[in-house]
Amino acid sequence: MVGRASELDLLRSILERVVQERRPHLVTVYGEAGVGKSRLTAEFLRWAESTDPPPTVLRGRCLPYGDGITYWPLAEILKGHAGILDSDPPELAVEKVRKTGRDLLTQEVATDPARSTAALAYTVGLEDPEVSFAHADPREVRDELHAAWRSFFTALGQSVPIIVVIEDIHWADPVLLDLLDELAEHVEGSVVFLCPARPDLTAKRPSWGGGRRNMSSIALDPLSSDEADRLVRLLLTVDDLPTSIHGKILERAEGNPFYLEEIVRRLIDGGFLFREDDRWRAASGIEDVDIPDTVQAVLASRIDLLEPDDKRLLQAASVVGRVFWSGPVIELTGVSAVDADGSLRRLHDRELVLSRPGSTLAGQREYIFKHVLTRDVAYESLPWRDRIDAHANVAAWLERTAGERSAEFAELLAYHYVTAAGLAQETRGAAPDELRAAALGWLLRASRDSLRRLGIRKAQRFAEQAMELAASDTERVDALEAMAEACFDAYEGDLAWRYFREAAEVLSRSAPDEGERIAYLAARACEVPQRWPGSIRGAPPTEAEATEVYELGRAALPPGDSEARIRLLGVRAGWLFGYPLPEQATMEDLRPYESAGIEAAEVAIRMGLPDLASGALDAANAAWVSLGYYNRMFPLWERRAELLPVLTDPLEIGDCYSAGAWCLFELGRYPEALGIADDGLVQIAGRGPNVELHVRSWRVAILHRMARWDEALAEHDLIRELLDERRDDPPYFVSQAIAVVGMIHESRGDRVESDRMTGTLTRIASGSSRVQAFLRRLLAMRGDLGTARSFERTVQWRIHANDEYEADAEVLAAAGTWDGAPRIVDEMREHESRTGTTALVAFADRLEGRAASAAGDAARAEASLRSAIERFDRLGTPWERALTEVDLAGVFASDGRDDEAQAILAPALVTFEGLRAVKDLAVARQVLDRS
Repeated sequence: MVGRASELDLLRSILERVVQERRPHLVTVYGEAGVGKSRLTAEFLRWAESTDPPPTVLRGRCLPYGDGITYWPLAEILKGHAGILDSDPPELAVEKVRKTGRDLLTQEVATDPARSTAALAYTVGLEDPEVSFAHADPREVRDELHAAWRSFFTALGQSVPIIVVIEDIHWADPVLLDLLDELAEHVEGSVVFLCPARPDLTAKRPSWGGGRRNMSSIALDPLSSDEADRLVRLLLTVDDLPTSIHGKILERAEGNPFYLEEIVRRLIDGGFLFREDDRWRAASGIEDVDIPDTVQAVLASRIDLLEPDDKRLLQAASVVGRVFWSGPVIELTGVSAVDADGSLRRLHDRELVLSRPGSTLAGQREYIFKHVLTRDVAYESLPWRDRIDAHANVAAWLERTAGERSAEFAELLAYHYVTAAGLAQETRGAAPDELRAAALGWLLRASRDSLRRLGIRKAQRFAEQAMELAASDTERVDALEAMAEACFDAYEGDLAWRYFREAAEVLSRSAPDEGERIAYLAARACEVPQRWPGSIRGAPPTEAEATEVYELGRAALPPGDSEARIRLLGVRAGWLFGYPLPEQATMEDLRPYESAGIEAAEVAIRMGLPDLASGALDAANAAWVSLGYYNRMFPLWERRAELLPVLTDPLEIGDCYSAGAWCLFELGRYPEALGIADDGLVQIAGRGPNVELHVRSWRVAILHRMARWDEALAEHDLIRELLDERRDDPPYFVSQAIAVVGMIHESRGDRVESDRMTGTLTRIASGSSRVQAFLRRLLAMRGDLGTARSFERTVQWRIHANDEYEADAEVLAAAGTWDGAPRIVDEMREHESRTGTTALVAFADRLEGRAASAAGDAARAEASLRSAIERFDRLGTPWERALTEVDLAGVFASDGRDDEAQAILAPALVTFEGLRAVKDLAVARQVLDRS
């Protein structure tokens, strides 16, 4: 090995530090194909194995299909460690994983060793019958898999150093990259994750390894001219090698070690270099040899020099993959086992392929292409017309060989069948029905499996391919449903609505007797604009569109308990979430909606479906919430919260906690609201950004109201991380957090941040009462009263009526339009009497006091403002109380009661100084100066 001494020293020092500190570390070795990543890795491992104690080395590789097969490298690691063969029957394979779990996963490293062991098995694609993940939410599955692998590597790293080599992570699925990122941070023990990668990885994941103490990278550059010259001389000493050829080799290779080696081997294969008396000699005519200008061309030239049978076998092996077995190669080429062994020996002698010491398939010799570029070039040399049958036959062989465990290879089978079907379509105009059906079936299975492991984008791609291949209405419905499910989990509500609706409509036309499934699909479509409107980008479906789909499902629903019935009843109950009744609706108008939700919950509980029962109780609250009746919402929420211990869906768990925090916020019970939010984060933090955003956003609003501003800002930073690429286009349900953070910055005099928050909210304000209510108060603080008025009562929903009233009061006071104050005050008090939103009376008192002060009625102003101060104090809202104390001090100052003005200002000044609310402090000091 030439020119890599410093890189090797760096890897050595990393391992030594990991062993000393007993902390994990992830090293990414970047370099173009052939630059020496594998050789550097091999030299490092050779050195490491000579240390005391020698580390345990675990290896897995990412496959170059799509974005890589999700957990393939970890599956290889687990199979290798547990001794699992792909030809083992499922029962034996599961038992081998269980034995590994018993040996490694103690209570010290895993909370529930049996469940963690089952999660490891699930990574491989094995279902432990005693611990099933079949019906668990994808986010829950993801969390359990991540925790299980943390436990696995922690257990291994407790006794001896571990080196985990994950090759070619530029082909890794994003889900695997997330897991590796987490492992590098949270594994406990002496574990080095060594990840060779091409620079393409940085395009897929620009932030990979950035700024992390436990992550580093090594970039391999091409060899210098001197290093390349030395390498050529070490590879091959030819006394009579013409200088021109030597120079041409170096010029073509451009410092790429693999290229250098392949050029030399090309000259040997072509007879231009030969052995004589234990020496290499140059043949006549070598001066005229043409050296191709790319490594791929050199490899193609070497492959063309093979005997026809050897070339055909190499091409067949390339269809199987970089790692291949003798069985499918024999089947593809039709040669005998004896002839295949001879060809493979010759290919091995030429170092195009290497024999592996073991095999993952019993009775099968296993080989690997020496370099992935060799496999790629061999594959490209295979005529297109031959690739169709080759891919189909490899898939059939793998399906047949894996037998009961073929589901473990769903993504790989989908790749081979889809490639064959696509090539048939391109070259023959159509794919045979049998081939197309196989491709479709494995695509749907791969989509479901990807979704189970939270590979959402991959699930969408598989579903999209399935939609393209679907030929009948039945197949199209299956593909549409798979796409709808993937879009729903991706929080792309507009697409989920579209695909669920289309699936219901197609099935209704083609198979009207499948009533339960039609009803289920229709209900799933209608749930999107009702329960998850924040997932919809653009205008939501109209009430007429939603009604049409709902009636389609209701007409198809057969009698009896079913999931479809639960969901349709829930849709009926939750209708007012999306399409509310007028504010004048009576209790009698609202109760049927509540009844439908309660009935749905009862059916769900009878059927043992607590997550659906939770959703149904949430829907039962739609009638009350649609008009802001939080006092009626809370008892139903408490009934829903009783289900929390048995809920498994993170969406339901997170939504339950966020709904509780929201309800208690609106009721003015801020400490209780904060407790609910904190409890919720313990349960759902890290289990999916959508559910976490709901809880954290209400937590920010609560902290602001309780005058814990620095905590609110820190929480908002976490929200921005969760929003990721949607920071500038957030869903409506984080608006309260953005607005109150804008208010904090405005009070603290940070106009830049206040501008940014205002701009973000203004962009998303259309059609959302929550956004508009919180935005209008921020605008009032900023003095932008024209914009604030433009948002007044532009939407029908009264869900956030008390927030709207608070905004009304602040805008009116800022504008000084006191004529409207009596009406607003009366409405606020009347609304509170019906809904129990206690805080609203404090804001009403303050508005009344401000109006009286403006009218010169000092006595009435004092009475109202004192009442507001007392109410804000009881609520535990120091900032609101301090603002009101400034108002009262102004009344005293105007009335010549200077001592009283200064006395009432004293606690307000302390509050503002503690909050660093410089703008509010300046106003208070102006009043102080007047007195």
